[in-house]
Amino acid sequence: MAEIPGARAGLLRDAEEVRAYLRSLAARLTPGQVPEFALPDEPFGDWGTEPATFQYSFHGHVRARDARPGRAAYDPALASRAAESLREDGWESRVEAAKYPRTGGREVVVVGVRDGRRITLSFPRDHGAVLYRGQSRALPLYEHVPHVRPEPAVTPESLEPGWALCYECEGLGYCPACEGRGWVMGGRPGWGGGISDPDRLGRCPECFTERVCPICRGRGSLRPG
Repeated sequence: MAEIPGARAGLLRDAEEVRAYLRSLAARLTPGQVPEFALPDEPFGDWGTEPATFQYSFHGHVRARDARPGRAAYDPALASRAAESLREDGWESRVEAAKYPRTGGREVVVVGVRDGRRITLSFPRDHGAVLYRGQSRALPLYEHVPHVRPEPAVTPESLEPGWALCYECEGLGYCPACEGRGWVMGGRPGWGGGISDPDRLGRCPECFTERVCPICRGRGSLRPG
C-alpha cells in the first residue's frame, strides 16, 4: 500500500497538539505534577475501518500529594474543574461514573471530545490518583485500494472433462461471501471476541479468513459423484 504523502507527519502533528494541551490541562489541575505523556513509536492501526485509520494514544497518572495507601483522597471538586476547563477551552465534555478495572471500585470519568480528538480523565474514588489519557484523531495513512473481484479459477469453457463448476462459488475458487478478502462488513469480530458491528470489517462467516471457497477449497470445480 502506498502511504499518503504528508499523512504521517500530519498525524504526528495532531498528536503533539493534543499532548501539549493535555500537559497544559494537567498543569492547571495538578500543578507541579505534569506527566510526560510520551508518544509511542508507532500509531495504533484500526484495520476494521475502510480505509484503515491510525491514531496515537498516550497516558500518564499522578497521585494527590496528601494521598496515602488506604486513605481515600478523592476530590469531587477536581473532576468538576476538569469538566469545566474542557468546556471553557472549546471541548465537548461530560462526566460519567464507571467501574475502576484494577480494584473493582468506582471512579468518576471526565471525557472531552473535539474535532475527533479525545481526552479522558479518571478519578478513582478509593484513592487520590488522577489518570490522564489523550488520543489524536483517527486518520488514514495509506491510499485506499478498492477491492476488485478476482478472476475465477475455472470457467465453463476451461472445465476439465468430467468436472462441474462448484455449486458454492460457481468457479470463482475464492470464498463467494468475501471474494477472497477474508473479511466482510459486519463479519465476526476478531479472535479476541467481541460483538459484530455492521459498520466494521470482521472475519468472514463463511471461510473464517481462509479466503478460499469452503466447498471446493479453491479449485472452483467439483467431480460429480
